[in-house]
Amino acid sequence: MASAITIGAHCSASGGLWTAAERAVAIEAEAVQLFGSSPRAWRQTQHKPEAFQRFRELSAEAGLAPAWLHGSYLVNLAAPSDQQYERSIDSVVNALTVAHEAGAAGLVLHTGSHREAGLEAVLPRVLMAIERIIDMTPDDATLALETSAGQGGTIGSFTDLGVILDAVRSPRLQVCVDTCHVFAAGHDLRSEDGVTEMVERFDEEIGLEHLAVVHANDSKGELGGNLDRHENIGDGEIGYDGFRAVLGSMAFTGKTFLLEVPGIENDGPDLENVQRLKAIRDEVAAAVQHPDARGA
Repeated sequence: MASAITIGAHCSASGGLWTAAERAVAIEAEAVQLFGSSPRAWRQTQHKPEAFQRFRELSAEAGLAPAWLHGSYLVNLAAPSDQQYERSIDSVVNALTVAHEAGAAGLVLHTGSHREAGLEAVLPRVLMAIERIIDMTPDDATLALETSAGQGGTIGSFTDLGVILDAVRSPRLQVCVDTCHVFAAGHDLRSEDGVTEMVERFDEEIGLEHLAVVHANDSKGELGGNLDRHENIGDGEIGYDGFRAVLGSMAFTGKTFLLEVPGIENDGPDLENVQRLKAIRDEVAAAVQHPDARGA
């Protein structure tokens, strides 16, 4: 396929890491994202070696690749409280270690919030945390900082992430683009021109070479509304045309798109959303291969 885009989904690992792989297969996903522990608690799940082995085996048998972990929602690498700061670092270290043991590509992480103080005020603290995390974790696990919707002092604008990556300068530190978040932050993804403008801005501020993975989510909120509310593919403000423009951009060739949508029955990423995104991918790929047939 010309686009070589992989369509995956975030799946529950309730019952054991390997169950995320089973759930991914059930909805015909080609890649999987999962939590290694509860995203809303500091307590870390102690996975047994056989759990990692079973996850690896099932993923290999099903051709699920790559796998990604997602970090805890409690993490804030800019936390003013020393207790939360240290817990955050420990949580990320643990998650990256789990990613390594599971054979996953790495960890997607919400960096945290500067609480309206501005990035400059908390930058030394964030950089120290990331440097400690990189020093304490396996060197084959990528840490991908996620773009934010621009709400409430969150760290995750293109400018924020560009400053952080430029300061750390580690090949293990990369970026995850979330389509809902960048749309909510003001980047118009509803047309080819809008996607091109977003890509150019990303390249200028961060560098396309640092784009590791994509979260594919439509948006309940309007353009620039700073609302972090995901919608099913095609049912939100980005819409089908927007996702055709995104998947048609050369910037996303070879990338993995991971669904984090509510689901048609509100039970998370499902077969319907996977099929919708695959259909868009295949339509875009066919148009590239047979441009004369476009619009016929």
